[in-house]
Amino acid sequence: MTMLKDVRVERKELGQLIIDIEELRDFIVDAKKNCYAGNGEEQIAEDGSKILTFQKGKFHYTDNYAGYFQAPGTEIVRWQKPNGQRIWQMSYSGGMQPNLYGDKDLAHATFEFLKRSLSKITRENPFRGPEGESFDEGEFKYWAYTSPKGNIKRFVGNEWISKGTIIFSQDYIGGLVIPR
Repeated sequence: MTMLKDVRVERKELGQLIIDIEELRDFIVDAKKNCYAGNGEEQIAEDGSKILTFQKGKFHYTDNYAGYFQAPGTEIVRWQKPNGQRIWQMSYSGGMQPNLYGDKDLAHATFEFLKRSLSKITRENPFRGPEGESFDEGEFKYWAYTSPKGNIKRFVGNEWISKGTIIFSQDYIGGLVIPR
């Protein structure tokens, strides 16, 4: 006798599109690991902001951020192409603590550590780095200070990096884009 696994595929209607949430989740993890966290190729936009892109299967990802010591940005997943229907978005804002603006060496080391932290992204929480106080390296420690609230459809969270004291913090929010 063969036992069948109960396999449930969650699909979400986004206007005319029907999206497989698990495919989207896997794509977001791949995109993040191949872009900023993976030292992906950055393009410089006319306004000086940096853009990273990733394309795979049905989805296209863009991460666009501006600044250095404080660098807000937006990650967008579109259907199939760079100008396709927007289906998922995350905005983030934060950076080095204000008293550290100008310390380029510390900022550089912090951002390199942030990339390594973000490469630890999980399918369960495909937003930023690992959940909880789960990654440290030398004097640096990454915290997802308050575990992300919500899920891939709608979420909010924040992250911190410390080196004895908090030196970097960032908030993020996002979810599915549901059209009329």
